[in-house]
Amino acid sequence: MTAHKADLPLPARTPAYVDRELGAAELRISPTTWDEWVAEGRLPPPAPGFPPGMPRWRWADVDHKLAVAREFDSNAAFLRGAAVFGPKNGKRREIA
Repeated sequence: MTAHKADLPLPARTPAYVDRELGAAELRISPTTWDEWVAEGRLPPPAPGFPPGMPRWRWADVDHKLAVAREFDSNAAFLRGAAVFGPKNGKRREIA
């Protein structure tokens, strides 16, 4: 049975490697959402070297993947704004 994320005691610092429950609790998402984000590529795949059935994620990789996604979102917003800059359709007076 999976514990509720609100019931998981979070350590004083995030460990170097987390399982899906602790990682999800750290991000305040459900373990199911964690699985979906991994499948979508929003989160990295599990780190190599752990036995089958005991996947762990390197927290530095999770943090980096989310930071890159935030940076991409910021750049995408800039590019959307830049796309509407420039000549406009319709009548405009010429500058004298």
